[in-house]
Amino acid sequence: MLAEAIKYAAARLLGQGDPHGHLAQQVALWARHRRRRAAWEPHLSRCRALTLAAAKACPPEARRTALVMGSGLLLEVPLEELSALFQRVVLADMAFVPEVRARAARQGNVELRETDLTGCLDRLSGGLPRPLPDALAQLGAGLPGLDFAYSANLLSQLPLFALGKAVRLEAAAALVRQHLDGLKALGVPACLVTDVAERGLRQGLVEYEADLLFGVDPGLSGETWTWSMAPDGEAVRGLDVERTVLGVADVRNV
Repeated sequence: MLAEAIKYAAARLLGQGDPHGHLAQQVALWARHRRRRAAWEPHLSRCRALTLAAAKACPPEARRTALVMGSGLLLEVPLEELSALFQRVVLADMAFVPEVRARAARQGNVELRETDLTGCLDRLSGGLPRPLPDALAQLGAGLPGLDFAYSANLLSQLPLFALGKAVRLEAAAALVRQHLDGLKALGVPACLVTDVAERGLRQGLVEYEADLLFGVDPGLSGETWTWSMAPDGEAVRGLDVERTVLGVADVRNV
C-alpha cells in the first residue's frame, strides 16, 4: 500500500490530474502486476505479439501515425517496436504515470493525449448523453496521417466509470457498441484486444461467470486465450479469477 501511495503522489506532484479515478486505477493495476507478473506474462506477451504482427501488416508507405487507445501502463503495448515502425505513435488515455511519460519521451516520436475515450464522463449527471459523442471520430480527425489503431484491453473498461455514476446497464452496452463502431469507422487497420468474460473458480469449480461486454456480441473472429488475472485468492480469498480474452488483428475483417 505504501508503494502505491508513493506512486500516486509522485504522479500528482508532477501535474497528473485524476478527475475520474483513472490514475488511481492505473496505480492499483501496477501493484497487482507486480504481485502477479508471472501469471500475467503469457497474456501480455500475446497482446504485444498480436499487436505487433497487425502493425507490421501495414505497408511501408502506410506507417505514418499509429494510435494506441487505453495505453495505460504499456503492459500490452510493444511501444519501442511501434515507435520504430511508424513516424509517430500517439498514446491516448485519461492518465499517465511518470514511468510511462519517461518511456514515451525516450522514443522521440511518441506523443501523449489525455483523452476521455467515451467522450462523456464529464456529462453524466443526467444519464448518458443522447446521441453519444463520437469520441473516436473526434480523436482520429485530429491525427492526420493515421494509418493504424490499437484498442488495448480497453473495451470492457470503458463503461466502468460511467456505471459508477449510476448509468444503467443498457447505457454501458451502448458505450461498448460505440467503441466497436468507432474503431471500424476510423477507416484504417484497427487491432482490438479485449477481455470478454470472467469466471471465478473455487477448487476448480466455477462459482460465477460474468459477461464483461454487457450483452454486446462484438461479432468478430480472432484469437482467444485465458488470462489468469487474479489467481490464488488475489481478488477474493480462495477464488481464482480468470478472463477470456479476444484478440482481433483488424476489426474491419469480420
